[in-house]
Amino acid sequence: MVRRRTILAAAAACLPLLLQGCGRTADTPVEPAARHAGWIDADRLDAIDSEPGAWLTGGRDQQQSYYSPLDQINRENVARLGFAWQYEIGSEHGFEATPIVVDGVMYTSGAGGAVYAVDAATGAERWKFEPQLDPGFMRKACCGIVNRGVAVWRGRVYVGTLDGYLYALNATDGTVAWKVDTFTDRERGYTITSAPQIAKDVVVIGNAGAEFDARGYVTAYDLETGEQRWRFFTVPGDPKLGFEHRELKKAAATWDPQSLWQVGLGGTVWDAMAYDPELDLLYLGTGNAAPYPRKLRSPAGGDNLYLASIIALKPKNGRMVWYYQTTPAENWDYTATQKMILADLEIDGKQRKVIMQAPKNGFFYVLDRRDGKLISAEPYVPVNWASHVDRRTGRPVETGQGEYFDSPKLVFPSPAGGHNWQPMAFNPRTGLVYIPVIEAGSFWLMPDEPFQYQKGALNSTGIYIFPMRGEWGLDGAAARKLPPIDELTRGQPDTTLRGFVRAWNPVTQKVAWEVDVSGQWAGELFATWNGGGLMTTAGGLVFQGRGTGEFVALDADTGRQLHSVDVGTSMMAAPMTYTVNGVQYVAIMAGLGGAAGQEHVPGTAAYRYGNMGRIVALRLDGGPVPHPPELQHAAIAFPQPPVARRGTPAELDRGAELYVRHCTQCHSNMDGRSSGIPDLRRMTAETHAAFADVVLGGARAARGMGSFSGVLSAVEAEAVHSYLIELAWKTFEAGAASGQFHQPAADGTPAGLPPP
Repeated sequence: MVRRRTILAAAAACLPLLLQGCGRTADTPVEPAARHAGWIDADRLDAIDSEPGAWLTGGRDQQQSYYSPLDQINRENVARLGFAWQYEIGSEHGFEATPIVVDGVMYTSGAGGAVYAVDAATGAERWKFEPQLDPGFMRKACCGIVNRGVAVWRGRVYVGTLDGYLYALNATDGTVAWKVDTFTDRERGYTITSAPQIAKDVVVIGNAGAEFDARGYVTAYDLETGEQRWRFFTVPGDPKLGFEHRELKKAAATWDPQSLWQVGLGGTVWDAMAYDPELDLLYLGTGNAAPYPRKLRSPAGGDNLYLASIIALKPKNGRMVWYYQTTPAENWDYTATQKMILADLEIDGKQRKVIMQAPKNGFFYVLDRRDGKLISAEPYVPVNWASHVDRRTGRPVETGQGEYFDSPKLVFPSPAGGHNWQPMAFNPRTGLVYIPVIEAGSFWLMPDEPFQYQKGALNSTGIYIFPMRGEWGLDGAAARKLPPIDELTRGQPDTTLRGFVRAWNPVTQKVAWEVDVSGQWAGELFATWNGGGLMTTAGGLVFQGRGTGEFVALDADTGRQLHSVDVGTSMMAAPMTYTVNGVQYVAIMAGLGGAAGQEHVPGTAAYRYGNMGRIVALRLDGGPVPHPPELQHAAIAFPQPPVARRGTPAELDRGAELYVRHCTQCHSNMDGRSSGIPDLRRMTAETHAAFADVVLGGARAARGMGSFSGVLSAVEAEAVHSYLIELAWKTFEAGAASGQFHQPAADGTPAGLPPP
């Protein structure tokens, strides 16, 4: 009996290695044929340099570098890059994920947390998983119904869905192994848009929703069973109710005891995480506050920990090891959720284990990833809210230019940030970090009306205006409250909105080179979103997809454009590269969406060909990429509204207020441009008749328009309806009086509509 137990114990110990052979050592490579589908483990990921053709995490490796050692495609031959295969996805929502390739199979995610597994050599579908989303969460998606990727581990694919569930799928066929609800309160404005992170023996997921009323946290679950292991909150709740873990007591001391606890206060982990197995540390970046103005949410002041911070946790128990706050008392939507890259750099003659981030606030941070100590921080875009970051204290030195509580101010960077979610990439051969940079400021001012919390609705409160024409800019109603623009801009950086690819040396903290990707949209918001995420290779290349539909290859040393492929679909995700049977492929998820990316402007592929999503793969000596059918844009002459005006002045004012608060995060494209988001001034008679059923009844939930029944009353919905009718009549009358509405020009550019 003893002998039998000994044999069973030995077999149990050997079980994790059965697919490799029980006598095989951890360092011995495992042939793909001997593995389960989707088999990635710690040994394989640690030895990824022995598999140059692999792409095993969102950023390829444990460091999240978005760098590949492949050089089959290089500076000398990249001009031969062309079409290999495509996989069409029946969704017009934006695509922000970077695929993972394991043993010839590609795994990636789409809108809301759908998952697709395809043959990485041909694009043939292996399986797909399309969850039935709770439509009530679609209206809570601040910046599009998007998802930033999956995690693959030991034969399973992990994905978070927009409505808050974490799924473990069997990599062989996509069947559900387990599913868990990650939300603490399903009535609040929580969503999930981020990819899960594997850290040792747990899978960790965060959430989005700080603009609504989310309280930030991450939760760790057992990889095999889905059982919750621990939860770490990034901001405290009301101290009167106690603290979920000890780190919150320290955090609460940095908040006013009379803070707006009921609002949740933000700090959500809606994107970047990374894990260092050597140090056994999980790194997460936290988001912005809600409400935005610090003097509103925490009137007595304080740093408001752990907003806008990088936090290191032990994955075993969720205990905090260190934190670094990039923006104390965050005030301008300056999230620190942007991708973080782990690297070993020689600085001042010493090898340092660092973590690098270019968060929204405009400073590029290099921290010691062992203890969180600041090594350096310099502005990578124009910054005026702070003069510099003090090396001794690690704190930014504020200038006062960001204090908009008593009078409006022009603040750099804008809430879009100097860098948003689009991944940056680090090439160890050049020593450069390649950043998709946004150069933009915004005018900030306080609202006139007192703050009123509304559960499950937008509660961000602060008002910002971009220095451009249009509804979100100087022609909008909010801009009428600004002092003369020349007074606000005097002595400040150039307000022209632009986008760049900027090559940044993290050791010297200086620009090595840059490429302006603003195109024809310089000065418009889309200029800042034309360039997508980045990937770099040992072939001396940097790859980027753009809103124009161009997929470009740049020289990693100089930024010179070496090749461009006309994909025919607008892009914003980061590309990736891999090999199958010795052939190197470069692939990207194509489709525009999220925040400003919802506007499909003239000159973009989304405007010309539509925005149906695709995975597109390229290889050497491929042909032209097939284009979707070209759209035929109708004349944009504004029609006479099919319903009569209604509503008192007070009702119209109330409708305008509610529309700005609840609707403009999606329906912001009222400027005559073609988009996947309807222009509500152009509603048909049938849509007007069904307005209440759509807004309150969820009649179009399947198309992304969730019900607002828990947010708006019937009277309030009618006020919004009346306001939209009034807006339509004003637009029609202005066009008729000026005669400015006409057929599109020969180049397809439509005439502009007057602002509402």
